[in-house]
Amino acid sequence: MRQRSRFSLALLAGLVLAVAGCPGGGAAIGERCSDNGDCASSLQCVANVCASRCQRAPECGDGYACDKDGFCVTATGQPGDSCASEVECAAGLACELEGSNVTDNGLLRASCVVENAGRPAGAECDKDGQCRNGTCALGHCADLCADTRDCGAGTSCTVIPRIETTIFPNTPKFSGCLLSHGSLRWPIPIRSTSQTVLLPVPDSARGVSLTFTVDDPNQLVGVTEMYGPTNGTARLVDADEDYRTQGDHYYISPVRHRLDFGQSVLAMPSSPSTPLESGAYQMTVASKRLPYASGTATPSATAVIKLDSSVSLDLHFYFLNFDDHPCSDSFGTKLDAQIAQTAAFFQRDFIGSLRTLFTHNGIVLGTVTYEDLRDHPELDSLDVANTPSLLALGAHDVGINVFFVRSLTPVGLQAIGPNPGPAGVGGTRQSGIVVGLDTLCYRSWSQLARLSAHELARYMGLYDNVEVDGTHVDPIMDSDLSSGNLMFYSEFGGGDLSADQRNILSRSPVLR
Repeated sequence: MRQRSRFSLALLAGLVLAVAGCPGGGAAIGERCSDNGDCASSLQCVANVCASRCQRAPECGDGYACDKDGFCVTATGQPGDSCASEVECAAGLACELEGSNVTDNGLLRASCVVENAGRPAGAECDKDGQCRNGTCALGHCADLCADTRDCGAGTSCTVIPRIETTIFPNTPKFSGCLLSHGSLRWPIPIRSTSQTVLLPVPDSARGVSLTFTVDDPNQLVGVTEMYGPTNGTARLVDADEDYRTQGDHYYISPVRHRLDFGQSVLAMPSSPSTPLESGAYQMTVASKRLPYASGTATPSATAVIKLDSSVSLDLHFYFLNFDDHPCSDSFGTKLDAQIAQTAAFFQRDFIGSLRTLFTHNGIVLGTVTYEDLRDHPELDSLDVANTPSLLALGAHDVGINVFFVRSLTPVGLQAIGPNPGPAGVGGTRQSGIVVGLDTLCYRSWSQLARLSAHELARYMGLYDNVEVDGTHVDPIMDSDLSSGNLMFYSEFGGGDLSADQRNILSRSPVLR
């Protein structure tokens, strides 16, 4: 966020009382100066006072840049002057995109204009006019930049598609400040039952998750087709066919996605063979009714992009009522959120096994939370048809919600969850996975951990290395079909993942 003061308070932190006159070279923080040569070599002269050198332009304040040597430099750009970065424009001005014309470097032209009385960089927005700097991108106000030094702390300069002026597939781009770490989330406006929209993917994105929802759970929703940025000819999703015979298209599409009732998720990339490209993706989002007729519900869509290489997985455990459970020999007379935090069977055998499995595959367990859900007796023993009601109680947006229930019906089902799940979106009919504890009547906590790890990886965008039918396999070229793979469908599968499987897992916006 740009500062409104002439120079930042951060530069003045630790200043001592200034002495009269200019002392000559070697002056300390807070001493008077006339130029940088008067200050110690590690300092600079700002407003006639020696201060720390800058690392980012916002430390200097509005109307300043921070050069590569750490000196604050006064911006000279006046209204109408061309600019490539916010820091080139004088105080009170913003560097604003002009339209659809591009410069010699292929980026959109911009010029210095009087800043709006709008929201600061990083604030949520729906349109350009809401932002002080006149640029709304990926649902957030973005400062234009030429280098990461031009951006505020925690953000980086990256190339962003400008879909507001796009005639697909010729997508103009600009350089703007986005978060350096974590994920960025924003809504994609959908105003009809079937609409073609553009998804902007910046250069810094490592993974994308799209969640589509309709209010009517009896209608299907999702992407019927999608094209990639390269010339607009790469058809990545082809799901525009009868839901009941969608199988073959689902398995051979470069990005796996199928419409589902009430809610569906599209995650990219599905495989390193179809890498995530920066640019604008064109997709048709629609609702459908069986037998695959046009729907009547207007979908809502939420995009989440992962912007770094973080590998920390947060887990949020929910416990339903296990009083008088037939498998209680595995956990004593009672199991709830408090007991699970100290019990050896849960901390050592279950979480310890989960940690070992994920660490082996490049993921570390992060924050773990515990919560009881004893006021939902209708969900204690869960019929699979009621799964959406339970998962909607998963309130956490970051990480994955994990629900332990007494049992799952139909009999023999041990764990269930969406594939993939809605990364970064809590409180929906798919926000989590479910684990049945009746499995403990004939399996150990360690074996239950492997089942849970398999389901968690599916939520994060991996697929079974080989399907139960023995015919269809996952889209990842180097994953073997052996039972030693974590993604083997059987409960007796192993814990290994191939290099490319680990690569896809690490791109999930679920991670932080």
